[in-house]
Amino acid sequence: MVAGLRSRSTGIRVLTLAPLLLCMVTNQALGQTVESPWEKLGDTPALTLYMDRTTLQRDGAIRRVLEMQDLKVPDPDGVMSRRYTNEYDCDNQMHRIGRMTSWAGPQLTGRKVFDISEWGYWRKIPPNGLFTLGFKRLCPPRAGESLSP
Repeated sequence: MVAGLRSRSTGIRVLTLAPLLLCMVTNQALGQTVESPWEKLGDTPALTLYMDRTTLQRDGAIRRVLEMQDLKVPDPDGVMSRRYTNEYDCDNQMHRIGRMTSWAGPQLTGRKVFDISEWGYWRKIPPNGLFTLGFKRLCPPRAGESLSP
C-alpha cells in the first residue's frame, strides 16, 4: 500500500515523505550510507578535481563525463565550486569543456553564480596538467605514448 493522502480537490493520492525518511533513518542507524558518485582524481594547491564516472558516455574515441572542481579559496567572481562536462578525445590527446555551472559554496552548494551552456575550444592535454588525470582514467594508453603523471 502506498502511504499518502488523497487531495480533496482532485482526488489524486499525494505521497508523503514518511516512508522515504524512515528508510533514510534506518540506513543511518544500520551504518549504511548513500555513496557519492564523485571520485576524487587529484589535488592542486588551488583545487580538488572530481569525476562522476556514472555519467561516462563513449562515442568512438570521444569520452564525455561530468567533472567537479572544488576550489580551496573563492575565485574573483566568488566561485567556490563548478561542475561541467569534459569531452576527452582519446586519439588526439585533447579535451574541451562545456555546460558549466558554478556555485558560491563548496561541493556544488550555495547560490548559482554562473550557468554557461556553450562549449570551449578543443585543447591539447599538457603533460603534468590537471586534465591529464581524467584523460588517463578514461582513455586507454596507446603504444609508445605516455602522459605524465
